[in-house]
Amino acid sequence: GAEPGDAVPGEIGLAAARRALRVTLRGPAGTLPLAAAPHVVELAPETNLAIDKGMPWGAGEPLGKLLPGTTVTRLREEDVRAEDGRGAREPGDGVAAAILRQAAERPLVVVVRDAHRHPWQTDLLERLLAARPDGVVVEMGLPGRTDLGAVHIATHGAARVCGQAAAEVLAGLG
Repeated sequence: GAEPGDAVPGEIGLAAARRALRVTLRGPAGTLPLAAAPHVVELAPETNLAIDKGMPWGAGEPLGKLLPGTTVTRLREEDVRAEDGRGAREPGDGVAAAILRQAAERPLVVVVRDAHRHPWQTDLLERLLAARPDGVVVEMGLPGRTDLGAVHIATHGAARVCGQAAAEVLAGLG
């Protein structure tokens, strides 16, 4: 039977996810917790067949529960590339401008997943950070460059508990 000190499996996963986080703060803009409810942009790559497409991931949903007023936009590669015919100079220009408008006067959090494997994610991330050097990057999956963003959080995984652990740090609970 269960003993009073036994952890529930979900709690074990969350505890491991919290320990796996690596947070890098850079410059005066690199501060935590977030000062207000952010606009979160999740860049969702196509996953391979071993990953259930319905598997929840990201930091937007759990952050919204911790910081009411958080807004979330999830974009796929085709969302970023589809704007080409609308006068954008480069794929991602119009999308970046729209994101920057949505995040005006609020913290900007960009969640990427295995960005080093998906040039479209890196391109859009760099465009956003060029305009918003105070942006926060949450890198789920395998970490790549930790020099992006005023705050960079590497989760070392993409499970729901990884997003929850990152959201706790952003909200000042971690």
